[in-house]
Amino acid sequence: MSREQATTGSADSIQPTPRVGRTFRAFPYVLLWWSSLAVIQIFIVGQALLPPLGQLNFMQALLIMVLTAVIFVAVLSLNGEAGLEYGIPFSVQLRPPFGLRGAKIIEFMRALPAVVWFGIGSWIAALAMDGILKTLVGFSSPFTAYVYFGALQVAQTVLAYRGIRAIKQFSTIASIVIGAVLIYILIHTLSTYGLHSSASWNHASDWGAPFWIGLTGAIGVLAPVMLNISDITRHVEGTRRSMWLGHLCGVTPPWLFMLLLGMAVGLALGIWDPVQALMHLSPHPVITVIFLVFILTAQVMTNLTINILPPALVFMETFKTSWVRGVLITGVLATLSFPWALMANSAAFFGFILYYSAFFAPIVGVMLADYYLIRRRRLNVAALYAGETTSSYWYRNGFNVAGLISVLVPGVITMLFCLHVAWLVGLPAGFILYSVTVRKIIGPAAGASA
Repeated sequence: MSREQATTGSADSIQPTPRVGRTFRAFPYVLLWWSSLAVIQIFIVGQALLPPLGQLNFMQALLIMVLTAVIFVAVLSLNGEAGLEYGIPFSVQLRPPFGLRGAKIIEFMRALPAVVWFGIGSWIAALAMDGILKTLVGFSSPFTAYVYFGALQVAQTVLAYRGIRAIKQFSTIASIVIGAVLIYILIHTLSTYGLHSSASWNHASDWGAPFWIGLTGAIGVLAPVMLNISDITRHVEGTRRSMWLGHLCGVTPPWLFMLLLGMAVGLALGIWDPVQALMHLSPHPVITVIFLVFILTAQVMTNLTINILPPALVFMETFKTSWVRGVLITGVLATLSFPWALMANSAAFFGFILYYSAFFAPIVGVMLADYYLIRRRRLNVAALYAGETTSSYWYRNGFNVAGLISVLVPGVITMLFCLHVAWLVGLPAGFILYSVTVRKIIGPAAGASA
């Protein structure tokens, strides 16, 4: 089946998405990223880089900002090409490097952090709701945030089950609201408190663990979406060049802005809880409500585009169920993820990111090696969707052992011995190991199925 023939999939199906009538053109795609990355998790990373909450100086923080932006644009574009060109989702893209059964292992590895991030986003939004009602009517109790958390899970599940087109409509509106509030917050912070950067500039440079944990932690925030970017790019119109420009213009501005905002607020206040920090900035109850509405809107938007979509598709494909049920399963599991524990302090927050990064980095490395080096950008779409034993991607009992080994070995090694550089070591390690082992284990036919 050619690329042009692979045109039978619907927006929320794992079948190839047709070229005609895709959801996102260039500008809406940029807006999608602007609204999706105006996320408090990135703000938190910025807070944790500089004193008093962090240990880096301003130059090191700026270096992290630039390096991560370059990495995101490059990896999102490279790994998203299969979705753009063939219209296939992440779960199908995994079949050549891991096999039809092996892909399911990787799918669940990707789904679990997304479920937890969904829970974290909803918890931050629940704290914002609690702050809104406390400001407006003075009502709050130790248990209200948990009630709001449950209500938000239901509301987001309802929005998500309507599919990718509903997400596009919400993102267009949200991006305008979020952008306006973000600009105000930054101006207000700088005009009221200044940047207080002199102490940070003079802070002793430590290029050891604190720097690498900061860099890996920053990369790790978007490490999950770098895996399943094809779930989004399969809905994008245009060429490879337009996709690269979409990521450059869509990802870089909000990423840099949110990190800078977090750094400014962290320097000014030194408060870890992002909701409390933004409430503390407010000069008036009306502004407080606006800030909290921003947090609420930003978290919901990020959940819809980045955190619900991947696991819902995985559950849908694995359990042969509908999109609606996949979304429901995702919502239930996120509710049971206890996100308030991970948001308790910076050690728990960064620890969560570092541990899943140890395996996500080599997964990306294997995917890139398989698509560009082994397949040379050619995929047999008919074989990707063929029955188990009739597919050329069946390999040995459904597993491409070379791919699984190339994830497991670097993942375990980096987790045990160099967790603070897990992503930076794991991606090239997975790429090289897979490139060397795939033809030795699978044989010359490894690249013939393209």
